[in-house]
This record gives sequence, structure tokens and C-alpha cells, in this order.
Amino acid sequence: MSELKGRRWLTGIWMAAAVMLTACAGPWQPIQGDLTTPQWSIAAPQGWMHLSMPESEMLTKNGPYLEYMLIQSRPLEKKFRFTKQVLDPGMLPHEVAQLIVDNLSSDPRFRSFQLLASEPAAAANRTGFKLTYSHLDKYGVAMKTIYYGFLLPDRFFNIRYTAAQRHYFEQGLPAFNTVFSSLQLPCDLKS
Repeated sequence: MSELKGRRWLTGIWMAAAVMLTACAGPWQPIQGDLTTPQWSIAAPQGWMHLSMPESEMLTKNGPYLEYMLIQSRPLEKKFRFTKQVLDPGMLPHEVAQLIVDNLSSDPRFRSFQLLASEPAAAANRTGFKLTYSHLDKYGVAMKTIYYGFLLPDRFFNIRYTAAQRHYFEQGLPAFNTVFSSLQLPCDLKS
């Protein structure tokens, strides 16, 4: 009997996953070439899908519940969801990093949040920070994230990669490193 229950449970999981993927299939588009917005440009990984949102772009290969890259450009004056703090253009990179960590660790969806590293970083001729952290998602899956952030004159730009620690994180990391290396920000873009 327990084998039958196990099969039913597994079948239910697969059916729920199929429904969720079907529901999300509409706005997801296959990546064809580079992705460029007025705020940034990247060499996008081929074979991945992307979802465009007003202030961000999400990329995934196997589905956003397994791994995703998020590229976001948001106004400095926009309050962070959980701490209600705002960024100031005069903040130093480590001050911005601490504000981000405060907001992430206040997110009730991030159970067992653990900051693994916080260090200076640079990309696209900008000085910023790199965070590495882990947490459990709402299903108890261990997730790991690499998060880069940079202050621009009127915006906060961040690019991150999140994946299930088991298997998917290491599998997608080379693609993320390629995307990050290709990043260009506004004054670096050719007109």
C-alpha cells in the first residue's frame, strides 16, 4: 500500500508541476540573441527562456523553481519591501550591501537565511558588491544565490543567480558567469 501512495504522491507532484509550467508558459519567450534595455545589455545564454517585467528580466533554463537569473534596475527612492529602507546615491558599496542583506534576511519567504560572503566587486566599470547567501524556500529546498549590486546616479542595478544547491547551482553557474562578464551598463552602451 505505501508504494501505491508514493506513486500517487509523485504523480500529483508531476501534475502540479505541469499545470504551473503551462500557466507560466504564455509570457516566457525563448532567448534569441543578446538582451538589451535602456538600462543594461547582456550576452544572453542560448537555450534559456526569459520573462520581461517592468523593472526586471528573469532568465531560466529548467524553470524558475530550479534556477533563474534576475536582472533588475530600480529607482533609488523606491522603498525595499520588508525593511522600507531606501538607497541614497552617496552610499558606499558596503553600505548598500548591508541594506540589501537587511531586506533579504527580513523576507519571511527566506527561511534559514545565511550570508556566506560579502565582498567588493566590479563590473561594467562600476564598483559595487557581491553577496553569496543561502536559504530554504517555502518547500524546504536549499537554494543558493550570487547577487551583484551597483549604484548608478538615479538607479540601483543588480544581477543575481539563484538555484537549488543540489545539482542546479553548479550546472547553471558557468552560464551566469558568462552573462555577468558580458554586462554593459548605460554609459558603456554604444549609441
